Amino acid sequence: RLQKMVFLMQKQLKQRDQLGAVGLEYNFIPYDYGPFSKELYDDLDAMIEQEFVDDTEEPLRSGKVKYIYEIEDDGEELVDSECESREDVDTIIQIAREIKKHYNDMLLSELIEYVYTEYPEYAERSVY
Repeated sequence: RLQKMVFLMQKQLKQRDQLGAVGLEYNFIPYDYGPFSKELYDDLDAMIEQEFVDDTEEPLRSGKVKYIYEIEDDGEELVDSECESREDVDTIIQIAREIKKHYNDMLLSELIEYVYTEYPEYAERSVY
């Protein structure tokens, strides 16, 4: 889910010509369940280790686990320091909220289907 949501956020930033404000662009490749970036996972692990992001596990009825990520205060300060202006930070936060509002409560299967419909080139190696 996180991979898809960051992918969609990056696409929104690119459409608004704001991607440069973030200072980081992940290289997503088509993978088993759509767009995937190893660098994103590596960065997430580092952010958790440095306590910029908190991760918790939520057990699901299926027996699987859903991971919930929340930015910590130090993480917010890091975002502020990495962006060029307060306007850039506000834009990033606004887009992140929009992505979360639209896609976070979707079933993962629905989110994958949406991404495949909008970006079919990322479905080419899919096992889904």
